[in-house]
Amino acid sequence: MQYTYIKYIDTGKIGLLEGLQDTLPKNSYVIIKRDDYIDIAKVIGTSSKLYDVKACSFVREATPQDISKMSYLNELAQNHMKIAKGMALKHNISLKFIKSYIPFDNTKSFFFYTADTRVDFRQFVKDLAKAIKKRIEMRQIGNRDAVQILGSIGICGFKTCCSNFMDSFDTVNLKDLEIQNLPMSPSKFSGPCGKLVCCISFEKLNYIVKHILPPENTNICFAQKEYTIAHIDPIKNTIDLQREGENISINLLEFLPEGYDIVIKKCASCGGCCVRQEEQNVVLEEVLI
Repeated sequence: MQYTYIKYIDTGKIGLLEGLQDTLPKNSYVIIKRDDYIDIAKVIGTSSKLYDVKACSFVREATPQDISKMSYLNELAQNHMKIAKGMALKHNISLKFIKSYIPFDNTKSFFFYTADTRVDFRQFVKDLAKAIKKRIEMRQIGNRDAVQILGSIGICGFKTCCSNFMDSFDTVNLKDLEIQNLPMSPSKFSGPCGKLVCCISFEKLNYIVKHILPPENTNICFAQKEYTIAHIDPIKNTIDLQREGENISINLLEFLPEGYDIVIKKCASCGGCCVRQEEQNVVLEEVLI
């Protein structure tokens, strides 16, 4: 079975298209039913894998007239954004508008914003609704979501992953830098959102093996000899061992016990970072028995 996936125009997030009988070409547009309104979305492709993303109902394929209407609504939303920014200054509201969006059925206007503190904009919404003569929905988002919506260039020089293909965000912290042997300098690995770059999380599964092995500089017994673990390289799939007058590099597949993939699966279910050492030992015992 093939599943069709779309990208929502307002947030740039990925969704599942339900109720579609035929395959639609990539980059085509469709009319969809979202919550309590009708919208338009872009087809990004099909896959045999069912991903955990928000689903919407297929209504029909978009026509050239629909595309023209989408452009018109986008221009109207830009005008609403200017009105909202000016009115926010008059009301002395401290927030940053990211995007204004009008769905295809033109029944309401969404305003996406970021704010450092809680904002009371009840009177502001009433005045704005009178000014643009439309129902208003204010949606607060985080800095990562803001970059996903606006799009940006990452420190790698390419389009940010969040605005290109990502749907949700994994937690990234300093522990991930340490595990991946990266310099502990967050400023070097911060994206346009001010957070650690999402691509660090892409490597987590490669480093889970380090969670089920003793840390470096630990003495272990291997081949009836005592060695010190000098370095574990999950990318090269090797572990370097040292003893007096001897340095050896072993393939991890030869070093790990049979059935270690059970541990990998259990670690992967929680990202690997939250597994306590005693829990690891219990799992290893299960593998070795």
